[in-house]
Amino acid sequence: MERVKDLVIRKATKDDMGAVAGMIQELADFEKMSNGPQLTVKDLQRDGFEKEPPAFSCLVAELPSKHRVIGYALYFPTYSTWRGASMMLEDLYVRPTERKQGVGDKLFEAVAEEAWGAGCSRLDFHVLEWNPARSFYRRKGALDLTAAEGWCYYRLLPSAERAPVPAGNEREDSK
Repeated sequence: MERVKDLVIRKATKDDMGAVAGMIQELADFEKMSNGPQLTVKDLQRDGFEKEPPAFSCLVAELPSKHRVIGYALYFPTYSTWRGASMMLEDLYVRPTERKQGVGDKLFEAVAEEAWGAGCSRLDFHVLEWNPARSFYRRKGALDLTAAEGWCYYRLLPSAERAPVPAGNEREDSK
């Protein structure tokens, strides 16, 4: 694996959110969820840089010689009633042309350092079951909680976005 020579991992700025928004869409396309992202650059700028406290933190991988952002990691603090302060890694993405050069390694390690430096007891993240990145996380020592502990990940949307469940019909996963 050839390493990128002039790679810089740094905290994202408000001006980086255009590049990050583009990569969020690239990630959604890769995940076969092209219609998923509904945030604008302005939403990211507001939520990450104008709110106090910010809703998220973001690191970018940049090639300064090309003035190009080639990856990002977006994360935020959470809390575990078992372990205390924790960090959630929402996205880690490297542009396809820049993969297999250690960029993802450096981004992931930088987020982990942020978590440990903030006194977090763990770093959580989700990966689609078919995503080859699962082997990357296993090599890092990550534990697959679905396999190890049987955890299922759920999401509740605002009522206007929820599909109604007919009376008397239980969803399969609620049995």
